[in-house]
Amino acid sequence: MVTFSIPIKEADLKTKSSNNQKEVQFFSFSVPQMSVLFAGSRYKVVSQSVCNSLVHALAKQGFSFLIGCAEGVDRSFRLAISKSQYHDRCFVACAFRQRLKEHYTCGLFASVVVPKNIPPKAALHRRTVWMVKRCSMVVLFPDNPKDGSWGKGSRLVFKAALYNLKPMFIVSSTPPQKSIHYRVLKSNLFGLVEGYWVVPHPVKEGGTCDDE
Repeated sequence: MVTFSIPIKEADLKTKSSNNQKEVQFFSFSVPQMSVLFAGSRYKVVSQSVCNSLVHALAKQGFSFLIGCAEGVDRSFRLAISKSQYHDRCFVACAFRQRLKEHYTCGLFASVVVPKNIPPKAALHRRTVWMVKRCSMVVLFPDNPKDGSWGKGSRLVFKAALYNLKPMFIVSSTPPQKSIHYRVLKSNLFGLVEGYWVVPHPVKEGGTCDDE
C-alpha cells in the first residue's frame, strides 16, 4: 500500500490552547501498489520533463502504469515511458486494432481491451471504463488548452473513478465542483504539478476504499 497525506487547509486546523499556535493536520489515505492511470485531454501536450518526473516519482513508490491509445495527454506519457527504464511496467489499452501500431503504442506493450464489432464511440467508452476499473488511482489532465473545458473522455474518467471509488489527482487550475460524494483538497503531486485531490467516499483516515 502507498499512503498519501494532504495538509488540510487553514480553516480546518485546530489551535493549541497552550501556546496558541496552529497544529498542522493531514488527511491521509492509502491505495494498493498496482497501476496509476494517466489520462486527459486529447488536445493537451504535457511536457516530457513533467511526464518523466511524475513517472519516476510514482515508479519509486512501486506503481506500474496504464495509458489509453489517444493523442494528447495519452501520447505524452506513452512517449515518456517508452524512453524510460520503466517501459516494461506500462500497459497501453487500445480501443481499436489499428492502434496497436507502433505509431500509437510507442513500442510499449499494448492490447485491444474491448469486444469486436462495436461502434467506435462505444469502444472508446468501454476502453476508458476498463482502465479505470483496473487502476489504483488516476492522474488526470482534463483541461483543453484552448478554452479550459473538459472533453467527454475526461468527464467519463472522472465519473467512472467516482463510481469505482478511485482517488484522482486532477492537474487543473480550476477545482472540481464540490459534492457530498467526494472530498476535494488543493495540493500538489510530489511537488511537481499543482492541482486537486478528489477522494471518493467512503475513505477512512489512513485507509482505502471499502471495496479494495
